[in-house]
Amino acid sequence: MALHIAGKFRVRRAGAAVTTVAVLSGLTLAACGSSSSTAGGSTATSAPSSTPSSQSSSGNTASAPGITPTSITVGQVADISEPVPGLFKSAQVGVQAYFAYINSLGGVNGRKLIVDSRDSAFNPGKITSDAKDIAQNEFAFVGNYTLFDIGMKPTIDSEHVPNISVAIGNDLGNDPNTYSPTPSTGNDYALGPYEWLKQHYPNDIQHVGILYAAATASTKQAFTVQSQALSHLGFNIVYARGFSQNETTFTSDVLAMKAKGVKIFMGVAFPDNYAATISREFSQQNFHPLNWETAGYGSQFLPLAGGTANGAFLPLGTALFLGQDSSAIPAVATFTKWMKQIDSKDSIALWGATSWSAAALFVQALKDAGKNPTRASLVAALNKITSFNAGGLIAASNPAKNIPANCWLLAQVKNNQIVRVSPSPKSGFICSPGDMLPINGWTPETR
Repeated sequence: MALHIAGKFRVRRAGAAVTTVAVLSGLTLAACGSSSSTAGGSTATSAPSSTPSSQSSSGNTASAPGITPTSITVGQVADISEPVPGLFKSAQVGVQAYFAYINSLGGVNGRKLIVDSRDSAFNPGKITSDAKDIAQNEFAFVGNYTLFDIGMKPTIDSEHVPNISVAIGNDLGNDPNTYSPTPSTGNDYALGPYEWLKQHYPNDIQHVGILYAAATASTKQAFTVQSQALSHLGFNIVYARGFSQNETTFTSDVLAMKAKGVKIFMGVAFPDNYAATISREFSQQNFHPLNWETAGYGSQFLPLAGGTANGAFLPLGTALFLGQDSSAIPAVATFTKWMKQIDSKDSIALWGATSWSAAALFVQALKDAGKNPTRASLVAALNKITSFNAGGLIAASNPAKNIPANCWLLAQVKNNQIVRVSPSPKSGFICSPGDMLPINGWTPETR
């Protein structure tokens, strides 16, 4: 399916100014597979071979913090016990699972990969102290996932520690030491899914209701950026509220949105269990807006929704990693196998897939960083990865130049099952070349 929509083309280059070119009629949403590449980039990575490695540790040295002749230890800080028990546990499991997978193939250059995963306890002081300890004793940060990731920035910058993680806050998202498998600087926004929504529901976009996470400045910023993008496309927000990390029900919001005539509901940073809660509460109040869940795809969504989620849309920058895409995308089958092997009881959420992808990005760079890698050689290798998609698990982006993906897919809940729907291809993603809106306050990346 091709959509021709007016939009913006934006090219970001390290240390360079922004070039913005109007695309008046030629923006095409075309199907692109897992071998797609970003502008100016190389072919995206594929999954590692499943054949065990015979690499030897002979000649290996303790070349950097966290490295011995037989192992490489990296650090991770994630919100596990607080502010909500198990909040980003899936991110912890994601790194553990990918490392276990690579170790089953022989590791990297004869070294076993180890992740020292620390619970932030949602405590800024602990986050800062853990970051300092990891910087002094371990090779890199891989797969961090904390709402207070800003507390890690001073140490990451002063020690020049590579941070291969998805940044929640804009400050780390734009940090020259951060290499994300899914770059999101907080100052630009992919418009493709919202252009589709506008084309198919032109009247309903005038009546939008939003609930967004307001736990920290970083999560509030996500709403600010999204609201600017929606305004750019002519959406009208008639109800919006930030919720705290301790809220467990949204009935008052549902009633307020119903009274205001909301036609489209959007959850911003609304994880799968929250998406399930509001689906139930919509049903309880006999209120049925179009439900647009950008972070609701996860293993808790349908079981907790109890049959009330039918019709919900899920615009995603990942494959259907819970298994729906496993036959078409081998990386999905590998991901689900190892996630369940590491923790068969824990739910799988979006941050599990993106942290697995962060670990994959780290390993790809590590393999090219030399037999006895240093932080400098790791960074040099990361700066050469201009297109990355974790074997098709995520949409291709440019980690080296911090350019976000401009590809996505659309899924929907039908008959209590999550399936791809038009315009999504059977595998891969819908790509909107150059369709990235610069948000007010953007500054260019400088490595």
